[in-house]
Amino acid sequence: MKNTFKIKQIIIFILIVIIVGVIVMSLKIKKEHIIIPENNTVVNTDTTNQQQQPINLCYYRGDKATSGYYDVAWIKINTMGSASDKITGEFRNLPAEKDSKIGTFEGTVGLIDRVTMARTANVWWDSLAEGMNIKEELVFKFGDGGATVGFGEMINRGDGVYVYKDKTNLTYIKSMSQIDCQTLDEKLFVEKYIEDNIKNIATKKPVLGGTWYATSVMANPIAHNGEVTYEDGHIQNKANFIYTYQNKPQSVTVTKFE
Repeated sequence: MKNTFKIKQIIIFILIVIIVGVIVMSLKIKKEHIIIPENNTVVNTDTTNQQQQPINLCYYRGDKATSGYYDVAWIKINTMGSASDKITGEFRNLPAEKDSKIGTFEGTVGLIDRVTMARTANVWWDSLAEGMNIKEELVFKFGDGGATVGFGEMINRGDGVYVYKDKTNLTYIKSMSQIDCQTLDEKLFVEKYIEDNIKNIATKKPVLGGTWYATSVMANPIAHNGEVTYEDGHIQNKANFIYTYQNKPQSVTVTKFE
């Protein structure tokens, strides 16, 4: 009986040693697989304080008026995201039958309105209209899908800068739809190219010593085509065109003009 008891004790002791050994080896293997950063540096996974990347947003509207010309407006917006109150960009308002107004702006923008899901910007717009450059107050709203700009009666605040007479009584233009900024850049580049080079692109000859100049250009960057209205001071023509576009560097080739 004593021998049997001793044998059981030995077996139990051996089992305990084996179990302890397995645990120790397991801990050792886990320790060996822990990756220690070089120079004992601590890797910070908290991204809340990392520098935000700028956000570029673009909106565009182009409606054909009864006159056949286009009522165009577009805006480019640069922000640092919803946490930032700074905003810059460019706004161009090009009505079909009224004077155009263009220029860059900078100012501040509020947080997202949880009801309208839009942000309101209050900026100073360095506008150019009819050859006159002035600094004026501008309010616009933008969000996912659309943007609109408020216009109202302006008064000189005394230093040549114009402000709204009544900021609560603004008339907002028809909403501009959100558009990919690269698509907008292509559209604007192509339209300017056609406008600047119509005298060389047009297949018909001007009359009475005139020179062709474009009065309306509308490019479709999705289909890579467009239409242009041009005249020489005596007669007016319209044409459709097809083009190819290269982004870097920007270039345009008109492959069909009729």
